[in-house]
Amino acid sequence: MHGFQMDLGANIFLETYGAVREIAEELGVPLRRTRVPINGGVFFNGRLHGFYGGDRLGSRLKTLKTLLSLRLLSPRGVREALRFVRMLRARADDLSFDDPSGALDLDTGESIGEFFEKRIGTECLDRFVGPTLASYTFGRPDEVGVVYAMIAAWNFGLNGTAWPCMPERGPAVFVDALADACREDIRLSTPVRRIEIEDGAVKGVSIDGGFVEADAVICATTATTALRIATGLPAEIRDVLDRVTYSKCCRVFFGLQSSPLPKDWYAACFPAATGATMVGISNSAVLLPGTVPEGKTLLDALVMGKQAEELFALSDAEVGGRMLSEVRRFFPAMTEEPLFTHVHRWGEAVCLAPGGVMTALQEMRQRCLGSVHGLFLAGEYMGVPSTNGALRSGMNAAADCEAFFSRPRD
Repeated sequence: MHGFQMDLGANIFLETYGAVREIAEELGVPLRRTRVPINGGVFFNGRLHGFYGGDRLGSRLKTLKTLLSLRLLSPRGVREALRFVRMLRARADDLSFDDPSGALDLDTGESIGEFFEKRIGTECLDRFVGPTLASYTFGRPDEVGVVYAMIAAWNFGLNGTAWPCMPERGPAVFVDALADACREDIRLSTPVRRIEIEDGAVKGVSIDGGFVEADAVICATTATTALRIATGLPAEIRDVLDRVTYSKCCRVFFGLQSSPLPKDWYAACFPAATGATMVGISNSAVLLPGTVPEGKTLLDALVMGKQAEELFALSDAEVGGRMLSEVRRFFPAMTEEPLFTHVHRWGEAVCLAPGGVMTALQEMRQRCLGSVHGLFLAGEYMGVPSTNGALRSGMNAAADCEAFFSRPRD
């Protein structure tokens, strides 16, 4: 649109995304580090408080100055933040997007909100950790489990080796290359209406106007869709899938001549205390200048949860006007006349991985799925919610399927 490329799904890859790197290399898609530190901030008490990305000493000192200025956090809040940072650093080796198994001892059923209330304190959560996590998980602290929250906080914030690393023209290049590589094996516009399961084994799939016989099916959908189309699942699998929840969000994109954010800033987020409708905004041109015309900006305003649902009911023009006023309330430099506005409604956005669910899903894969011969589940809910988690789950499902066919048959 107008020379701008909008990624309506995943819009960031990290160097710590092992599955993404493996597949990108196989597809011949080069991944490149972003050229500038990823700077951002939190809006509180009428002003932005900056946090500066990368592992350079200057960036770390500027971020430390933000914490110690006492304008965002009180001395108690600073102590809470430092306590959380120490926890993350102590568990750094376990906080992996590829294999979260080392951190599952933390998956006790608590949300990250409950974890902070009991072990750390809520000031840091309310003013800093919660708003920044919402920008990545699209969920509130009471909705997101501890393991997912800690992996996201470490890799998107403190891990100096987890630099954004993407195709120059954005994630869509990766998606197009993957689709092209699988073109001969993909049947488009042929939705599966039902996975047929009989006597504890897959028989095939029902599609519009027919039936495709199959000894094995990899169901790469959301958990809610898997429940709907695989109606013969035993109770121990259905009960686990029933616990998987998703965020709702509305994203409003503005094509702009220039960014209202400070120079070279990627994003800003907004604690609930600000009264903002949006939880965050980001400028794609900082991460991926190749996805916008030279010198222009693509601003992405994110609204989630109940506030997103309220926007779902409005027209695109109404949503765009409301969110334009919202951005201008915090950033008066925002133009009154964007080059264009695009509204994207996402009824099931990101898996929230509530407390205890990641452990339950891992145990289900190891034990319960064997009770339905030939069925394998894939999707971001089967790993750490992310593009990488979705791809890794697909690779795991393919390996499980290969092992299934390698076993002797009775």
